[in-house]
Amino acid sequence: MSEESSSESARKLVLPGDLMETKSKPGRGIFRKDGRVHASVVGHSIDKSGYINVNGIKGRYNPKTGDKVIAVCAETGPSVWRMDIGASFNSTLHHSESGWKVPFGDTARFLAIGDAVWAEIFMVDAAGSHQISLKKDDCRKLYSGTIVRINPTNVSRVIGKQGSMITAIREKTQTRIQIGQNGYIWIDGKGDDISRAQEAVEMINKESTSKGLTKKIEKLLEK
Repeated sequence: MSEESSSESARKLVLPGDLMETKSKPGRGIFRKDGRVHASVVGHSIDKSGYINVNGIKGRYNPKTGDKVIAVCAETGPSVWRMDIGASFNSTLHHSESGWKVPFGDTARFLAIGDAVWAEIFMVDAAGSHQISLKKDDCRKLYSGTIVRINPTNVSRVIGKQGSMITAIREKTQTRIQIGQNGYIWIDGKGDDISRAQEAVEMINKESTSKGLTKKIEKLLEK
């Protein structure tokens, strides 16, 4: 893993509406009013590389078309599954988007409550309802493994710069890991290896704004 950038400014806790004194361009968690930049969420501001962002401390996942997510079956219907993706309400997986030939009323045989899938958000309507699909790219049902849930705003921290953090976790623990943009992370491998990888992910989630996090994870993975 590469060292954390020394040029990154100190993170500062901000509240919605707080004025951001910066010449950088506004990124996520930011809005403009009367030509000035303000925070739109409770979180930590980061001003670097010409952009200022506010990483929200808490908040549910906001689905966007094209996002890859891990979804957990919460309910089965005659022709659809209701899937938990960490949003304000469950997403829908219609049998026609599953890639399986599902007889009417037999959905539970293919995907039961508690089963997980690697899916893509393929539709979000004006009312905020959303649907997922298993017919995109490498989408599929996930077998065995463990699902760890983190704050969606910390997904980029788990991935790391150019994928450095998640690559190190995979290599040091010999696990397979899929990271959903909804903050649901699937880890598969041997029992002890899964536990080590989970511990690393949970540490990143808990200490996402702390300094020296990269070295802490390196030390943890060397155990």
